[in-house]
Amino acid sequence: MIGIVILNYIKWEDTEKCIKSIINNEKNKNYHIYIVDNNSPIKIPEYLKAIVNENNFITFIENKINGGYNAGNNVGILRAIKDGCKEILVSNSDIVFKKNSITNMKSYLDQNENVGIVGPKIYLPNNKIQMINMGTRTGLKEKYMYLLKKTPFSFFVKDFLNKYCALRNDLKTPFKVHAVSGCCFMISHKCVKDIAPFDEKVFLYHEEVILGELMEKKGFDTYYLTNSEVVHEHGQSTKHLRAFAYTCFVESEIYFLKKYSAQKSYKILPLYIIRSSKYLIQCIKSEDFRNNFRKYFYNTTKALIKKQEA
Repeated sequence: MIGIVILNYIKWEDTEKCIKSIINNEKNKNYHIYIVDNNSPIKIPEYLKAIVNENNFITFIENKINGGYNAGNNVGILRAIKDGCKEILVSNSDIVFKKNSITNMKSYLDQNENVGIVGPKIYLPNNKIQMINMGTRTGLKEKYMYLLKKTPFSFFVKDFLNKYCALRNDLKTPFKVHAVSGCCFMISHKCVKDIAPFDEKVFLYHEEVILGELMEKKGFDTYYLTNSEVVHEHGQSTKHLRAFAYTCFVESEIYFLKKYSAQKSYKILPLYIIRSSKYLIQCIKSEDFRNNFRKYFYNTTKALIKKQEA
């Protein structure tokens, strides 16, 4: 049985749509859905509560605290494992599944023993494909090179960007990557026992690249699966990051580089200066960034100078 973990925060209508897309588009009904609410200030509405009560293959879990993306998913994953689920599908609530997308992910894992994680082809609401990245591992060098993507110097990193973003792949046949998007992916039974629970030291962002490092360490392959398709309904929302999300991104980036890329603070410092400069620019445009100025610099400098535990 497949354990499907859907992490919810406030957007109950998205969660309802996600669940209905699974029910309507999956021929294989051997799954159990776990709705994990990450302590939303708005409680589960009656219409969704009715769906949960009417279907014995749906379990609702209400977290008492919001520990972030990984912590929330861990609650659902550990419950699914306890209930005897084999494969685990992790999904954002704003994902809409197309026909047999989940079945196709499971079939690929069944047929390829060394593949531990598969991610689907992800479409945006405008029918464009969500940019594929993490074709190669992400380290400090790659971080600096990626910064040149939208600059006049992008020519010098063209080959790197093609590999990192998997731009040369035809998107018709599955291919190996270092990590897939965290908005939707399936983990094999063998793999989940080795990599779960997820690292809860990050609240938001960099979960995928952390998984990529763990997968490589454990000897599992990660594949981008082209015959499994989903729609990421709010896949472009990060273009308008709020101060809280941006702060989480920088904190997680520092933690990832220290913990998983073994980088010293002084090597990360130039990247941190670039990120902080962008924050200051946003302060000119956004009251939200101005109001959270002190919190940003307190949290991120604390992360930068903090000694990383082994």
